[in-house]
Amino acid sequence: MSSGHEELSFGGGDPDREPRLQAWVRAHAGLVRILSVCAAVLLVLGAAGFGGRYLYERSFEPLPPPEAALPEQRGLTVVLCEGYGPGGGGRCPGRRKATDAEGRALAERMRAMPELAEVVFVSGEQNRRETLAHYADLGEEPSGEVVPFPTVRAVLRRSGDFAAVARRVKAMPEVDRVERDPTDFWWGRADLAVALCGTDDWSRYACPENRPAGVTGAVSAAERQAVLDRIWTLPEAETVYLQDREHHARLMRHYYPEEPAGGRLFRVDLSREAFYVKLSDPAAFPAAAKALKSLPGVSAVYRVEPRE
Repeated sequence: MSSGHEELSFGGGDPDREPRLQAWVRAHAGLVRILSVCAAVLLVLGAAGFGGRYLYERSFEPLPPPEAALPEQRGLTVVLCEGYGPGGGGRCPGRRKATDAEGRALAERMRAMPELAEVVFVSGEQNRRETLAHYADLGEEPSGEVVPFPTVRAVLRRSGDFAAVARRVKAMPEVDRVERDPTDFWWGRADLAVALCGTDDWSRYACPENRPAGVTGAVSAAERQAVLDRIWTLPEAETVYLQDREHHARLMRHYYPEEPAGGRLFRVDLSREAFYVKLSDPAAFPAAAKALKSLPGVSAVYRVEPRE
């Protein structure tokens, strides 16, 4: 008597009888193919889900600095005597503060130097406005009075002429010092820089304000990750790079080739890491800076400019 449903077996004891399972598979070949396809699809979807999550997590990791040629360093700034301290002060002891008229006259003399491709005089008031604009960009107030003082900015025809030009210009009586004005490697690649705490002099000054009492030293892994997570909450964050200490020290050596090779500026152990962020809208910088500058592990946030 039939039991109402067909029992599947592997043939029992009759060697001449085809096993019922094989007969059932033959009779339902279409259904078996559908079930096989469904199983394969589930496996693929499962693998894709795992792989997709892996790629999703990987997509939020910062990129290393791009492999690119370092920009030629041809900029310089001439700082005129600022008249600080008793008897003049600054590096111009006994000399009064230089005037805009003296700065313009200096710029004219420098334009006659064949090593210079461009010379621009910057008045004391313009320098003051630029300094105030920098603080406003960060949403901060300057710590003290912003004193206007004139400068001259110039561009060398060749980077290697810096030492000779600086020596001649520093001999002029109204000049305090001549400095390299580095062209930033990150210009055009990022809009926002987040310098992380290191063991450099600036970190020792700036980092305690954002950290719990007693926490010192270079940024921790947890602090670094928290900063990265905050960066990715910025709607305008497109690409994030992490510059390690070695790359930072390499840039410093490129920016300031005249400095002593063993100087503190080039020591990796006194260097720092930094995130560099490409924004979809560079105008979002002030809001982004406000969201990042007070995080533990952050020593400074600044806009990436053509010059550092």
